[in-house]
Amino acid sequence: MRAHLQYLLLDGFDPDTGELALRVRVESESAPGLRYLRLKLHLGRTGDPLQPLRRELQTHVQMPIPTLWDRGLKIVIRAVEDELSAPEGRDPARYTWVRTQILHPTDERRGTLTHPIARQAEILWDWALRAEQEGDAGHAIEVLERLLLLAPAHRSALEHLASLLRSESMVEELLEVSDRLLALDPRDPEALLRRGECLLALGRHAEAGEAFGRILKANPVHPLAHLGAAQARSLAGQDPFPHLDAALELDREATLSVLRETFDYRIAGPIPYENAYPLDLLPALLGVTPAEIQAFRDQRGLPVNGHEDTVREPELSRWVNVQNRYQLLPMALHWLAPTPRQIPQLPPTL
Repeated sequence: MRAHLQYLLLDGFDPDTGELALRVRVESESAPGLRYLRLKLHLGRTGDPLQPLRRELQTHVQMPIPTLWDRGLKIVIRAVEDELSAPEGRDPARYTWVRTQILHPTDERRGTLTHPIARQAEILWDWALRAEQEGDAGHAIEVLERLLLLAPAHRSALEHLASLLRSESMVEELLEVSDRLLALDPRDPEALLRRGECLLALGRHAEAGEAFGRILKANPVHPLAHLGAAQARSLAGQDPFPHLDAALELDREATLSVLRETFDYRIAGPIPYENAYPLDLLPALLGVTPAEIQAFRDQRGLPVNGHEDTVREPELSRWVNVQNRYQLLPMALHWLAPTPRQIPQLPPTL
């Protein structure tokens, strides 16, 4: 089968080196591992600046440069060279627009070049949706990021980007996008929820609790915000049960699912005089079998220190209390922390 050219995407221009970076998306049955041709065109030199692209296309897909690409790249090169001759021509910010350009091989309407900015944003939006429909989330994210260079306040693009980043577990990037959405609307509950989730993942549970609290201040019956607030309090070593009880009443199925599958029963930071129990002691302490302990660890979120195979006493107490309170296991666990062999000496109080 003959190779098929999908698009040409400009990756930017470096005014210090004169390099115009681009990539070509290709499909070819004869070379299934080939997805992109990546190369740089060197501006300001003698000869044909498009020659590297001509050579790559001929070598890998046995095709000439499409007419629209030939004409479009020459327009871009001319514009860049005009910028370079300006007094501030070495400022990289002057070439941000280069990264927003995408060229279709046969349909000029699907390329951004020569269109007004508003229309360029619409074209990039269409490319992003197509990429997502084709299962290429990475390309969809990249196109949306470039769209936002043209239209920083494009709310639909920000919301769609947030959804994709969340599905790809790109936490720091999602936090940045959530903050941009909150700059547009500080009360946006979805953006606050995403911000709280990101902060939890980054270990910033106090800030996460504040984000969930802002949602609950406006809407006290938001079950996911209660779950988030409970998680933040639990990580801080505080009582999560008021929020867990509220979440259970508002959405029982979702709350039980979170507690069984994703709730983090760890407590951030050490607690003075805490004990830790080896895994081989837990069957006797909890009245279950070693196989059940292994299942609790693998399937029920029992917080085990992976390096030492121990469980901290406060985390074990939290985990057992949640399992029993919400009847997450087929049986109740009988747990009472053993009496310490030595009572720690507390500092005298005034």
